[in-house]
Amino acid sequence: MKKSLVRLNLVVLGLLLVACSGAPVASPTNQPTLAPTPGPTTGPTTAPTSSPSPSASAGASLDADLAVVKVEQTGGMLPPWETARWYPTAALYGDGRLIVQGPQIEIYPGPALPNLVVTHLSQAGVEQVLEWAAEAGLQGEDRQLGEAGFDSGVTVFTVETADGTHTTNVADMAAGDADVGALNQFVAVMTDLPNYLPNEIASDPTPYIYDRLRVISFPVEAVDLPDPALATEVEWPLEPLAELGTSFGEPDEYRCALIEGEDLETLRPMLEQANELTLWRSDDVTYQIYAHPLLPDDEPCPGFPPAE
Repeated sequence: MKKSLVRLNLVVLGLLLVACSGAPVASPTNQPTLAPTPGPTTGPTTAPTSSPSPSASAGASLDADLAVVKVEQTGGMLPPWETARWYPTAALYGDGRLIVQGPQIEIYPGPALPNLVVTHLSQAGVEQVLEWAAEAGLQGEDRQLGEAGFDSGVTVFTVETADGTHTTNVADMAAGDADVGALNQFVAVMTDLPNYLPNEIASDPTPYIYDRLRVISFPVEAVDLPDPALATEVEWPLEPLAELGTSFGEPDEYRCALIEGEDLETLRPMLEQANELTLWRSDDVTYQIYAHPLLPDDEPCPGFPPAE
């Protein structure tokens, strides 16, 4: 897979350069076979085999709420109240749920909640994705590709099988080596799985229904916002934000809390009407909040001290 990807990229680059120069395109000798287009039986470089490899089929025995394949970005030196807002590029779970961020409506201020979309794959589809992950090098010992900077994030690929967890960290996804090229192609497939595996889609994309919510709050005045004239204010309906959840410590004005159960059902409709410039008044103090629906295997408040 890796060698064919490199040859493919060189051929495509050459064709683009010739086309831009206006010179005629010659037919190269020994031209590699181009990667197949998405279709019922095609994948990143090869068609699925009739019998998945043992490491792929092992995914069937994993927890339904465990991501068997996840691609995500770390934040380097950014504080946790910023990185805790991020979502994986794609997360595929043991029961076939594929969760990605759907299209965002182009309005300002944007909605307070992200547009998360879930599509269900068949078990055969999950096994095929695990097989493609192995082809891309996401198996065996953990890897670090490239030298990660002290204050820069990395792209993290995590694959779970019955044999254990494999992690590959990539410092620069624009690097030109074959290993990173294979992973870039894998990302392209992960973000377009319904087109690569149309016969393994068990349900059409639907909004992700969350049952846990991370709320990060901090005091702010409307004048501190980018566009104070567009800010709106509503009353916070739950426990006072100054006491909710756990404080980061320093600075202590940032707090993180897990909202679920009846509290979530109280807050949910208000969030659906709110936007990113909505301020929440709690005990005569106005706060801005980051509302982050949790994925099945998300930690409530990563990077924050445990609640007392």
